[in-house]
Amino acid sequence: MPTRRHFLRMLGRGFGAAALGAVAGRVLWGGRDDEEYIQPPHRYGWQINPDKCTYCGLCATACVRAPSAVKAVNDQKKCSNCVVCYGHIHDRDLPSDRIDRDGRRVCPRDAVCRAALAGGLDGAYLYTVKCEQCDGCGKCALECNLHGSRSMFLIIRPDLCLGCNDCSIARVCEAGAVERVQSSRISDFRGVPPPPYTSA
Repeated sequence: MPTRRHFLRMLGRGFGAAALGAVAGRVLWGGRDDEEYIQPPHRYGWQINPDKCTYCGLCATACVRAPSAVKAVNDQKKCSNCVVCYGHIHDRDLPSDRIDRDGRRVCPRDAVCRAALAGGLDGAYLYTVKCEQCDGCGKCALECNLHGSRSMFLIIRPDLCLGCNDCSIARVCEAGAVERVQSSRISDFRGVPPPPYTSA
């Protein structure tokens, strides 16, 4: 009959083997594809308050990432789906059929896209921002907020933000629009609170 000491020794070896197997499995097969973007609930991140933002352009150059973790988005719930969008082109008197071909773009990287939504040539249009082309300069959002429906604004993408303790953008933002918040899934839309954090 095994002694208590022998039982504890065997139990310790079992736990050690299980832990070694878990480490070996992680090394050989890796973890989840998205695990580098998953942050525990006690971590903090940064967000831009659209009601304070002046769209000065510093977000494009002040971020430690290049290109910046700041991106423009268009809230489809607020967008007027106009034929001519203030955040898309400067030439607002162009006929609809010439906008895509001849319109001088507001975005220097041509990140704002226009697509027919309904009603033909002079109907409704959908405006979206290509994240991979956007550098967060905020020119589209500035024009939209000055002259349009204020549907375009800037966000700090939580999957791109490094979560620095001292955000370089917040340091230079004279409007105080960059705020430190507890990390969670952030909605791309104004006025919609993020869902409660879950670790799953």
